[in-house]
Amino acid sequence: MEKKEKSGFFANILAALFGGNDSEAEKKRQLRAIAKKLSKSRFNKFYKYNGNEILPAMGKLFFEIYKSVAPLQNLFNSIQNQNTLKHLVINFAMPEEIRALEDNLNEQVIVGMSKKIPLNHLKAQVEEKLSKINDFFTVEKISAIDGLYRQILVFKAISTFDYYFFLKKFDKQIRENSFSTMPHFEHVNAEYVVDDLKDYIESIWDIPFDSDWTNAIKLLKAFKGGQEPISLGLWKKIISRLLALKNAQTFEMIIKLSSSDPNYVPNIQSLKANIVEPYLDKLKNDVENTVYSLIEKERSATENNFASQLFGETEIIQLNNYVYSKNTIFEQKKLNQFDNCQALSYLKTFLIEVVKKDLREFYDVVVVRGTWDSTTLTTQISDCYNNLLAVSDKLIDFDNGLADDAMIGIKIKTLLPKTERDSSSKNIVNRLITEANESAYEFVMESSRDLITIGKIIKSLVEDLQKPKPTLISNCKELEHYIDIPLREFCIAIYKKIYLFASLIKSCIVHND
Repeated sequence: MEKKEKSGFFANILAALFGGNDSEAEKKRQLRAIAKKLSKSRFNKFYKYNGNEILPAMGKLFFEIYKSVAPLQNLFNSIQNQNTLKHLVINFAMPEEIRALEDNLNEQVIVGMSKKIPLNHLKAQVEEKLSKINDFFTVEKISAIDGLYRQILVFKAISTFDYYFFLKKFDKQIRENSFSTMPHFEHVNAEYVVDDLKDYIESIWDIPFDSDWTNAIKLLKAFKGGQEPISLGLWKKIISRLLALKNAQTFEMIIKLSSSDPNYVPNIQSLKANIVEPYLDKLKNDVENTVYSLIEKERSATENNFASQLFGETEIIQLNNYVYSKNTIFEQKKLNQFDNCQALSYLKTFLIEVVKKDLREFYDVVVVRGTWDSTTLTTQISDCYNNLLAVSDKLIDFDNGLADDAMIGIKIKTLLPKTERDSSSKNIVNRLITEANESAYEFVMESSRDLITIGKIIKSLVEDLQKPKPTLISNCKELEHYIDIPLREFCIAIYKKIYLFASLIKSCIVHND
């Protein structure tokens, strides 16, 4: 027992003298090694380990950089929007003819063009210009432009560091953007500046030191209106000095020593950026949205025109459950939506206001009382007419089935709250909505086909009635006793309404293949 105690005693003495396995002792050993390495480097005048002080030589280095990049700092501070900088780089790399194409694709120009040429021609022209711009940006050009933007980010990162705030810690009397005389820098406790040093190297150490900076300088000069904010030679000197500091790990060693953290590793921010592809995507989306908006505006105007001619002041009859208002909750939950509510409303209104009134009168007078030379035509009209009458009842059943207390409606209402967390519920609701859309589409299209069939026969009848001796119906004069206007005018009025309905549906029908 006594032997073990003596052994432990001597072990503790040795540990105290040589550090042993103690982590704190190992940390101190590492820090001493770092301090020794820094003292032997060419930048040993920046930091004093005994006393943990940053020396005036570092203040002088940062002052010289500050003095050199001050014009750049003012330039970048004037650019509030980062996208301005990106577009500046892209625009610099584009030849005049490509820039002209881009200028012709802004919203104002496209809207102006839409007033002069048909939208289908406008759409083709816009797509051609987009294609030429895309063709210009080859893989090589994209890489070069992204590289140029990275260089501009280097200029920005180095120049926009708050040198004044940093240097004021060395000399409280220093004035901002005053470079006529060298300030009187004092020793500074490293704890006051260590965070600034971290920010500095972490924001600029991703510099492509071996770059050719010529084009970047030209770009900045062009942006300044021909005035060079910094010479290429002076910039190369700054980069060369920073490269030497990075290779020597001077700032890293000072940070490790001043913060007593030998394991510090800078979190270097990447200065790489992909700006061309997002630019092309945005250009394409902006142009397509502008053209789509114009097409949609024209389509809406066309739809309203047809609806006004067809129905006049008659109120369009909406369904009760297959309605656009339900799309609000569907959209919030990222579900499919009801597509053809308007088309179905037009159909319902047409069936009530035209089929059950005007077309019924035509059927009762012309088809039933008329003596046709072809039973085939009257059979076709009868079949189509009866189909249209049957659609009215089908529409009611379809719409009622979507009510909250009906079979399909109950399913949708029950599953809606679960769709955000349950993919199975979401799939079921989407399927039910899709099936409703398909049913609505079929109602409209089948009715349109029946009406077009009737319309073609009426058109033939109108043309036949224009002849001196009509042949399709032999008792035309007799039929006119049952209507208030001449038979031909009566038929033309019906035909126009069918034509307007077909045109109206064409302008608003939606079919998701």
